[in-house]
Amino acid sequence: MINASTQGSIRSVSDDVLISARVASTANVRVELLRCRTEATVQWSAAGPEVSLMWVRDKGSDARITMGGRPCDRIAPGRANFWFFPEGVGAEGELTGKGAYDCAGVFIDPAFLSSTVKQSLAQPITGFSHDALGRAFDELAQEMTGPEDVLPLFTEGWAMQALAYVARASRPSARERVAPTSRLAPWQLRRATEMLRADLSQNLSLSDVATACKLSVSHFARAFKASTGAPPHQWVLAARIDMARDLLVNSPTPLVHVAGMCGFADQSHFSRIFARSMGISPGAWRREHRA
Repeated sequence: MINASTQGSIRSVSDDVLISARVASTANVRVELLRCRTEATVQWSAAGPEVSLMWVRDKGSDARITMGGRPCDRIAPGRANFWFFPEGVGAEGELTGKGAYDCAGVFIDPAFLSSTVKQSLAQPITGFSHDALGRAFDELAQEMTGPEDVLPLFTEGWAMQALAYVARASRPSARERVAPTSRLAPWQLRRATEMLRADLSQNLSLSDVATACKLSVSHFARAFKASTGAPPHQWVLAARIDMARDLLVNSPTPLVHVAGMCGFADQSHFSRIFARSMGISPGAWRREHRA
């Protein structure tokens, strides 16, 4: 049994934006479901002691999710996206949307799972989409919003089915089972970097780029790092810093607007990341290099 102080959770910042909030739990599995109205912000956390699965279906606007304060993924209207964190991996962040959306957190006591199951679920997966898992979550949402209580047998059986889909989604197809050091083909690297650089103010979903390269998300991430020397999110961050440096030197754009144009959450986030990368604040860097 997981201690309550180390449990993951999802919760709305304001109750008046909730359509409904339901929890189904047993001694081994806890499921939290929120149905949110327009302009809702949800704070979420996945606690390391648990196996966690986050699910979001956006109904009409580009919802966005952050992880550890860093922009992570944009969720296209109508799509269902998932984030999986195995035992020992914790994470937290916020989810915001301009329209209505549903989100759920599934938290499982690792003691409930066999060692074989846990071995097949050893790696985190972020921002992926899977049709069968999407349908399974729609079934869960329908069950949890019904008039009757959710039976413990349904909750635990559904959780095991969902984990089976996660394990299948994380497994590369036969055509992608290549050496870990394999790189992107030249056309794939060109397509990926063009998409990532096209609008650095936006947070392009990794799954969209992987799909354009005809690869799974996990294989694309490995091959991209082998090709560029950096994971996709670090490559994008470096590109944003380069863009910011150019704007700071060659334009009078205020720092708050530079932050937005380069895809940072706000000026404070921009200043913190820029200083960590360059060893100096954006304002001081601008004064030094323009002089």
